[in-house]
Amino acid sequence: AVTEYLDLTAPAWNVAVQASGAEQGIQSFAFHPQFNQRGTPGYGKFYTYTDSSNTTPKPDFVTPGPKRTQDTVLLEWTAKNPSAATYDGGAPREVLRVAQPFGNHNGGQIGFNPLAAPRSAEFGLLYVGLGDGGSGGDPFNVSQNLSQAFGKILRIDPLGKNSANGQYGIPAGNPFVKKGPDALGEIYASGVRNPQRFSWDAKTGRLFVADIGQNAVEEISPVTAGANLGWNTWEASFPYVKGQVDTSHQRDEPGLTWPVVEYDHRDLLFQRAAITGLIVYRQTAIKALQH
Repeated sequence: AVTEYLDLTAPAWNVAVQASGAEQGIQSFAFHPQFNQRGTPGYGKFYTYTDSSNTTPKPDFVTPGPKRTQDTVLLEWTAKNPSAATYDGGAPREVLRVAQPFGNHNGGQIGFNPLAAPRSAEFGLLYVGLGDGGSGGDPFNVSQNLSQAFGKILRIDPLGKNSANGQYGIPAGNPFVKKGPDALGEIYASGVRNPQRFSWDAKTGRLFVADIGQNAVEEISPVTAGANLGWNTWEASFPYVKGQVDTSHQRDEPGLTWPVVEYDHRDLLFQRAAITGLIVYRQTAIKALQH
């Protein structure tokens, strides 16, 4: 049997989940690694990442376009008893808010590195996928702009306080912390389009992201601190020029991080299929997945 733990749409929470569009709604959720550890800062805490029709509050990251269609909001919830079958805590705390210019490419996944050892610098840091704002082709050219949060993978400490809004921390080890006022310290990696899901390799510790392509190529790419995955000048391994993929050359720009897996829509039966997730499989039960 399945028991509902928390209804985010309940009026009592005033989350105002916006789920009318094909890519809107509850984007992701994550439990703090100390969720069940009594006496720790993360005890009882988990996080939700949702689109919201409430656009009254001041956003932490303003829309790059002329319209504010909805907000994408990261919330922290605190359960009194983490072992309870249903949520027994109070209203959530708002961690950060992004004002969106379009109804697609809003968020993606949030997640803690499950391989991070307690007391390590990586432990308790939350990775946050944020799309390029939507429409098509990254019309505001934000993915390559380090002063914009859009088109990035962010890394924050949700229990910290040194952000501009004082509701989360910016880890000192983030790659752009000391790059000056034109680069956001929250950014971990740039040049993504619609980073729906990411996953860590349990054997190597490497992080990989599934990034949905524009019209032709879907990709799985490694993500390292400061990595630039190329969008919107590149779609996977190929230049993206005037809304089209240029197949005349590939992978010839220095300093970019290229995919480890990519596929053309024509490789698939239905011609169009977005890459919406990935898992790095290191078990032995499915022999076909061994290499």
